[in-house]
Amino acid sequence: MPDYPYGSPCWVDLLASDVDRAKAFYGELFGWQWLAGDPATGGYTMALLGGQPVAGLSRRPPDAPVPSQWTTYLRVGDLAVAARAVNAYGGRTLGRPVPIGALARTLIAVDPGGAYFGVWEPGDLLGSGVLDEPGSLTWNELLTRDYDAVQAFHLRVFGHGFTDETEPGGPRWATARTEDGNPAYGLAEIDEEWPPEIPSHWVVSFATLDLERDVARAADLGATVLQPPFDGPYGMGAVLAGPEGEVFSLMVPDLD
Repeated sequence: MPDYPYGSPCWVDLLASDVDRAKAFYGELFGWQWLAGDPATGGYTMALLGGQPVAGLSRRPPDAPVPSQWTTYLRVGDLAVAARAVNAYGGRTLGRPVPIGALARTLIAVDPGGAYFGVWEPGDLLGSGVLDEPGSLTWNELLTRDYDAVQAFHLRVFGHGFTDETEPGGPRWATARTEDGNPAYGLAEIDEEWPPEIPSHWVVSFATLDLERDVARAADLGATVLQPPFDGPYGMGAVLAGPEGEVFSLMVPDLD
């Protein structure tokens, strides 16, 4: 099991209206097996890769305030303390903490730029059991329209430091680091060149060793290719939308 320091992305899950269609799509694309949830976890379903938990799946209620989407969860030690900090420093928590049986306690929140994210207080499940292997989580990126406020928010709430990596003439971007100095996620500014209808959002990236093959496979399974393969700051990647429009990325992990 990977080690997840405070504030690091440790888990991802998908909120989907059609759970069976989501299971068929991602199971075929990534080779995931599915562990059906029991009443103790509220029916929460987990994706397994090689027997290790790598993602969650839950049904989106018809009246849910958020669309079908992938959610990035940041690890904390005490959910109540984190919730107070989120609200104190310009964010907003949504609803009450949700226990997933003995696995974890979770909370959904919104940062000052309007991006949804999750907070994860681990129980028996520290986070994804596999990282950087094909079909598992490899990277997370936060794209925001309120760069300065969001950067300050994550510093105050999660202790993230930021290494500026902005290129001359380009939009601002940085690598967020946890208190131990390890890279945690990318922070990128949505500037005036982006279509105005695109909101601030997190992107979950799953690892692949053959990007073009897996992009083509995803398209054959019903995904929409939003950005074909490109050489980005965190490696070769591509951005897609799943069966219900949920955005995710495929990326060749840079393990150097």
